[in-house]
Amino acid sequence: MRKIFFLLIFLAAASLAGCGGPPYSFHGTAYNPIIPAPELAGLQAGNTPFNLRDLDEKVKLVFFGYTFCPDVCPLTLANMKSVYEQLSTLQQRDVAAVFVSVDPERDTPDRMGEYVHAFNPAFYGVQVPLDALETVKQEYGVFAAKREVDSSQSAAGYLVDHTAVVYLIDKDDNLRAIYPSDALAADIAADVAYLLKQ
Repeated sequence: MRKIFFLLIFLAAASLAGCGGPPYSFHGTAYNPIIPAPELAGLQAGNTPFNLRDLDEKVKLVFFGYTFCPDVCPLTLANMKSVYEQLSTLQQRDVAAVFVSVDPERDTPDRMGEYVHAFNPAFYGVQVPLDALETVKQEYGVFAAKREVDSSQSAAGYLVDHTAVVYLIDKDDNLRAIYPSDALAADIAADVAYLLKQ
């Protein structure tokens, strides 16, 4: 009888040990190993300093683009708006969407602010100074290059070909996952919600 009693205790302990279940699987491409997010500092609307490190305790979604972008950038920001809308009001307070310009010559801090706030007033539009932008792009693995076009394509005279991905950064400023710009908002929102609970 005593052996049965101890066997039952052992089985109960073993079953409890397995309650954690499998590790969470991100919908995007997960960073493995997890690495710290590179430094990201610049100016936002009103020439107010911006530093990614000041957003600690928030889950961050970072995207590189520019305001004259004809398609990918507005669609990505609309997608980020949809991600926000799938989170509760309480969750939204702990999430930061950051749009970083790869065209700082035309994208002033105020222009960046006006652009992102048209999608969501809580979004951050950041101009990184040109002398620092190359380092930021290299550290995040972002490609961006000007392409001259005629006036029928853009009144601005050039477009910028650039990497179109969204970076997911956790509350401790670690890169956790990366998504194509057209990833499903519901998938990104699920991953954000997971990190908010950590």
